[in-house]
Amino acid sequence: MDDLSALWGRALAGDAAPLEAMLGANSRLPGPRADLELAGRLADVAGTTPADGHAGAIRLLTGWLAHPPLVAAELPEPHREYVAACAALAAGALGEVPLLTTAAVDERWRVRELAATGMQRILDRDWEGGLREVRVWLRDRGPLRNRALLARAAAAAVAEPRLLKRPPHGSEACAVVAAATDLLLSLPDSERRDGDVRVLRQALGYAVSVVAAAAPDDGVPLLERLATSADPDARWIARENLKKARLRPLDDLLAVAREASSLTT
Repeated sequence: MDDLSALWGRALAGDAAPLEAMLGANSRLPGPRADLELAGRLADVAGTTPADGHAGAIRLLTGWLAHPPLVAAELPEPHREYVAACAALAAGALGEVPLLTTAAVDERWRVRELAATGMQRILDRDWEGGLREVRVWLRDRGPLRNRALLARAAAAAVAEPRLLKRPPHGSEACAVVAAATDLLLSLPDSERRDGDVRVLRQALGYAVSVVAAAAPDDGVPLLERLATSADPDARWIARENLKKARLRPLDDLLAVAREASSLTT
């Protein structure tokens, strides 16, 4: 961690190449799984940046998230993607929501994933403040791509069990996931075939069960509504979530949803 802190300090002072080279060399990319532990350690270091270094940190992370990323080191594309994903997580540690918003609609899935995880860092520190920002994502009225990916980021950010242990977090998270679900179901069939809308659908295939487990009073009715819907995407979301082991303690409450789901294809 001391070495990483030193490299971060050098990067803020204008010499980012050593940090970028180290991140790229240890990214584990190309490969099936990037080094998320290293990304988390960098975010921890970024979160300790003193106030007078925040402007420099934002400039650095903005460059890493650019297309193509503005990096001083000579890095192949998979390593550049990893540096951009690290920037998304570090933005959350710094509380920089505009950078997280940019990352949440990035074309690279690893960057989008760490944008949601970065928002979880904000929610961890300040649930109410983070929730306000998540709700802003849900209200986006931009192009379909942005609406879908920001709704996906909102749902993924709140669907984290460790964040939902304190009432009323579970209920509030369930409202976020329900709103993201309603956004998907409000789209015409022609738009639901869009690749980014499918990304949202996929996220809802697990997020509903996470919030339902945390807040059964809200989550069970949501699952029943989805399972009994005439909408095929609603029923798919219900079926995918009802498969999750985390819902087994709620089996007695989920009888209606499970029966409806078993009657649909």
